[in-house]
Amino acid sequence: MKRTFFIFLCFLHLHKIHSQEIDYNIYFVQDSIKIGDPITLISTLNYPLNVEIIQPDSSYFFNSFDFVKKRVFESISSNNIIFDSTVYYLQTFELDSIQSLYLNSYIISNNDSLEISSNNDSIKIISLVKEVNSKTKTNTFLEKLNTIFNSRKFLIVSGIVFSLLLFLYLIFRKRINKYFKIKRINSETNIFNSEFDKILSSYLKTNDPKFLENLLLLWKRFMEKLSKKPYSSSTTNEISIFNKNDNSIGILKEIDKCIYSKTENILDINNINVLREESFKLSKEYINQLKNG
Repeated sequence: MKRTFFIFLCFLHLHKIHSQEIDYNIYFVQDSIKIGDPITLISTLNYPLNVEIIQPDSSYFFNSFDFVKKRVFESISSNNIIFDSTVYYLQTFELDSIQSLYLNSYIISNNDSLEISSNNDSIKIISLVKEVNSKTKTNTFLEKLNTIFNSRKFLIVSGIVFSLLLFLYLIFRKRINKYFKIKRINSETNIFNSEFDKILSSYLKTNDPKFLENLLLLWKRFMEKLSKKPYSSSTTNEISIFNKNDNSIGILKEIDKCIYSKTENILDINNINVLREESFKLSKEYINQLKNG
């Protein structure tokens, strides 16, 4: 009886996660390809900030396709939603004229996991053997060629334009790259600050530990982007190894106590803002390094 009740609770928990807004889509870039040609598959996955999802890698079975490599783009967060983009490079040596594929990912929750599936997309395989049904050949003698395109001039002009753009980029590439990096960091810092305010306001109104958990996850992900250190996958004790800010480590321990303790604990807003200030400081240091680099 106890075992049945436990399974029932697990089912309800997984159903609750699955019912949140998750959008999982894939599509082939090409409409058709030849056997053995490289195939590009784009995967987009949108899911709530407090959800952890494991996506397919090289060990995944891609049906009739062979895995070559993949490129994972940096996650973007907005309005408590994470936007993930991944490009898979595949090949196929199967002879079926139409080949389809969908991907499965897994939502991780405590010791349980829930499988989610993307849409199904198809690609046409072009046969290398062409059938010749007609025994006659069109008479092409004195046939008019309908073309006015000057390919030689086009190649010359394109080469000049490309060389000019490449020359300008080589001269100013450091300034250009630095400008866009600084702009991106400022934008991500503003988004982090806005999300931090929203979650903190919800916690102060309800004293619900789940908002503290969301706040902690937001802070860890932002710090990981700036420092390139594994905040998201580390515990407070592990973070203290590479983060020597005693005030922040103390606040993290207080947050852990509020989240996992059975007794009700309420954090002071000034203590919580210590984490925000550390993030701002790290962001400014990163921008100054870019400016002076």
